[in-house]
Amino acid sequence: MNIFLYDDYLDKYKKKVRKIEETLNKLNLQGKILYLNNIKNIETSLQNEINSGAKTIVVVGNNKTLNNIVNYLANISEKIPVAIIPVGPNNSIAESLGVINEKEACYILSSRRIENIKLTLANNLMFIKDIYIAGKDISLNINNSYNLKIQKDGDCFIFNIPPKDEYFNNKKTILKENYLNLYIKIGSKSKSYLKAKKIEVNKTKEKAIIDNSIEIETPVNIEPSNKQIPLIVGKDRTFNL
Repeated sequence: MNIFLYDDYLDKYKKKVRKIEETLNKLNLQGKILYLNNIKNIETSLQNEINSGAKTIVVVGNNKTLNNIVNYLANISEKIPVAIIPVGPNNSIAESLGVINEKEACYILSSRRIENIKLTLANNLMFIKDIYIAGKDISLNINNSYNLKIQKDGDCFIFNIPPKDEYFNNKKTILKENYLNLYIKIGSKSKSYLKAKKIEVNKTKEKAIIDNSIEIETPVNIEPSNKQIPLIVGKDRTFNL
């Protein structure tokens, strides 16, 4: 049985939601709908649905919705596949998974191509895609062995799965287990890329942003977690395992 989790902001997209439901009905992918704003305890509700036979969790929302659900689900079950049907802005995770729009997402759900994605920890929060910090005088400790300092204004991405954009020329990245990917961009020409097993962002006035949706204060310790989530992906995802 499919469990569809609807975020509360979807009231602004009623027409799109109706089209999603029409496509799901056409593909015979109906299921139980839960509205997140009506759920008092998300973790308990997810556990109850899994105990009742849920086979797939389908998140209808955006980056923040998916990150929130995955942080709960990773502590309940690492075997239930999770799909995303992106609606509205802020859906870069879906893009990285090869899910470009809501209609395509329904067909990807039907195809059920699954990749087990290892989650990454930022302090006590897990994330799927990346953590980002911008500014200058950002100091990074790499693998507890050396420091890297960004003295000029720049963009610093530490990603678990790569973005779908010009950084990697839209080529698929081969993900290596238990490694982080650090990408630094200063201006239009200066770019650096390296892999690490652990990165600490030292104290700075700038906040770090997780999955383009959650702000946290620094310092931040970032390392691979021991949790993974089966995610339903499209063929045009940005990575291979």
